[in-house]
Amino acid sequence: MHLYLNKTSPYARLALVAAHETGLAGALQLVWTDPWTDAPELLAVNPLGKVPALATDDGACLIESDAIVQYLLALSGDVQLLPAAPAQRLATLGRLGLARAVIDCAFGAVIRTRFGDAPDSILTRRWLAALPRAVAAIERDLARQAAPDRPVDLGDLALGVAFAYCDLRQPQLAWRADAPRLAALVERVCQRPSMVATAA
Repeated sequence: MHLYLNKTSPYARLALVAAHETGLAGALQLVWTDPWTDAPELLAVNPLGKVPALATDDGACLIESDAIVQYLLALSGDVQLLPAAPAQRLATLGRLGLARAVIDCAFGAVIRTRFGDAPDSILTRRWLAALPRAVAAIERDLARQAAPDRPVDLGDLALGVAFAYCDLRQPQLAWRADAPRLAALVERVCQRPSMVATAA
């Protein structure tokens, strides 16, 4: 299988982290690419020119990190990262959804500014204003649901990826001071071999 990715993309990193966590990283050939150059080899797999994209050995293609992660979980038979029990799955998916929203806001603000949008444009301001609210919501969620010593799941990994990206691209967020539970979780997640191996 070939995984097309970019070193600083949080979306690509989440897919690669899942590959490491499921033991499938060794089955992947990593194809590093700049999605903004419309490289022909990437467009052949993903006509939208986005990473990550996965090409299987039988010629099937998957785009978007969520779809790729779901496929890797099914391929590996992993049942821990996305628990089957409804209450546990609900909690995991809740954290995953918030993490993905954080990534979308942080990444969107970076890209709009990079390609000429004013840093104080309405949409960029809206995305950046959403980040502290998301931090507060995640902190409340962790206080209500999460035992500190429970096994790490997909929602936790996504939070690690999301806030590592914020540290890289949105350092002004300074989210740790108001979210000690989230800070402790992200620190624990970022020490995992899958996160160390995929750090930008």
